Amino acid sequence: MKLLSLIPHWHRWQDVVITRANAIAPNGRSYFSTHITARCRSCGQTLHRIHYRDISDAQARRWLG
Repeated sequence: MKLLSLIPHWHRWQDVVITRANAIAPNGRSYFSTHITARCRSCGQTLHRIHYRDISDAQARRWLG
């Protein structure tokens, strides 16, 4: 692990993968949802998010932060 990975930083997401599929929400219902997976270029942290609705690719990239 690099020393710089311990310093707080803004994540720079790369390898962004946006897919759409059915997912079961915590309330037990099945929804057509958007899955987002990305990896930070600096520290290597991997992000997995599920939005329980269909959102556009541009909106999904904005939600990465």
